[in-house]
Amino acid sequence: MATKAVPRKNYTRKIQSYIFLIVLVLVVAGVYGFFQYQRLAEAKGALSDGQARLSQLQTDEEKIASQYADFKKTYDNEFTAIRAIIEGVLPSDEQYTDLTITLEKYVNDLNKSALNPIFMSDLKFSKPRIDTAQDYSVLPFTLTLSTTRENFDNFLRYVENSGALDPNGQGESTRLLDIRSISINFMEQGASTLSGTSRSSVPLMNVSIAMNAYFQIPTDVEL
Repeated sequence: MATKAVPRKNYTRKIQSYIFLIVLVLVVAGVYGFFQYQRLAEAKGALSDGQARLSQLQTDEEKIASQYADFKKTYDNEFTAIRAIIEGVLPSDEQYTDLTITLEKYVNDLNKSALNPIFMSDLKFSKPRIDTAQDYSVLPFTLTLSTTRENFDNFLRYVENSGALDPNGQGESTRLLDIRSISINFMEQGASTLSGTSRSSVPLMNVSIAMNAYFQIPTDVEL
């Protein structure tokens, strides 16, 4: 009886094929991994850059918020100061008392020399009126001055310069005034003053002045 031949398997070739496939898979995996690593590195870089930008934006936001707070504080302070100055020129109501005190203080400041006196008397206020056409209110009043010519001129300049916004650069202002009429009587005998051991007479004028002081229209008045 004849024996059947068993075919020989080519193990060497199969091993080579397996090795080639393994190497191919490793190469493909390496290439794929390399590109994935690059993408991952780019993503990490973008994330890091984004975090840095976010941190910078947060810092900028804090700076802007701080600057805004500083600007607002400065604005509020300046607005308050400007409003106070405007309020001094054109107050929100009649302010009889404040006007009286201001005039008395000015006259008293002028009246520092016996050789150049000035006295204020008969200060009387009339009923205020609202001038809607001009968008302001008027407080008429009269006063009498016993004064020298020099101090009378000083008083006229004071009224002429009234209403100036912060004229001395000190955050102050003077209420807006004007003169409607002036009546002057020259006194026959001036005020007597002592100069050393001799007595001299200072010529005085008796001046009656009709004036207006201005203030804002009250908010409850319909224009």
